[in-house]
Amino acid sequence: MLPAIGDFEGNLERIEQFIEMAVSEGAEVVVFPELTISGYTWDEAILKRGALFFSEVAKKKLLKLSREGQILIAVGTPRIVLGKLRNSLVIFKKKKELLFYDKTHLFRGEKNVFEPGEYFLVFSYRGVVFGTLICYEIGFPEISRILTFKGSKVILSAFAFGKARGHTYDVATRSRAVENGVFLVASSMCGEGFVEFVGRTRIVGPNGKVMNEIESGEGLICENLDPDAVYHYRYSEEGDSHAYLRNYMSHLYTLQKGRL
Repeated sequence: MLPAIGDFEGNLERIEQFIEMAVSEGAEVVVFPELTISGYTWDEAILKRGALFFSEVAKKKLLKLSREGQILIAVGTPRIVLGKLRNSLVIFKKKKELLFYDKTHLFRGEKNVFEPGEYFLVFSYRGVVFGTLICYEIGFPEISRILTFKGSKVILSAFAFGKARGHTYDVATRSRAVENGVFLVASSMCGEGFVEFVGRTRIVGPNGKVMNEIESGEGLICENLDPDAVYHYRYSEEGDSHAYLRNYMSHLYTLQKGRL
């Protein structure tokens, strides 16, 4: 999807259309790109108005769509916490209480407008544990490893990744999946906006192979995921499994005082 910068009502309408498509496909989870409500920008005034629109309009609408469609919705939006802007991924799980993940590792000009988050988010939905991350954070392997150690079988990730760094996007999304034996769902902006975005929304399996992808343009992809398939790739030493978690030597990675 390519949300329009500052067109909050239009972006929400497009989100609703995609949710309806996802529900008609029988999807139980739908993920949108980074800052979908506002469009991706470093303009503080637009982001603040987008945060206000989210809290006053979009939040209520998306909660209603989640309940009616019996679907989990993950959508990127700016929001204000204690007077400071945050770059957030909001999780609607059909209930009144929402989950928020605030981007902890900020990219370039984001550092001038957003306050970083302080924690990583892991949650359970329909018996499956999910983790979350946002865009630039795909390049910090520790985040995905922590999400995995906290029980995540699927990582939901929202992107506004520049096409100029498309090789990094391709390598990092597949690497985080195969390193951790985890499904990675990457919802990505496409087309020409704040920059030219890489697009290539994709679903990556725990073997690091791309299961489904939109090569260009806007659209929706769906896949049936078997969360229990992760155990084969994490712990089995047969066939195409890498068994990285089975052979993980955790004692070697503990930082000791005075040592790197």
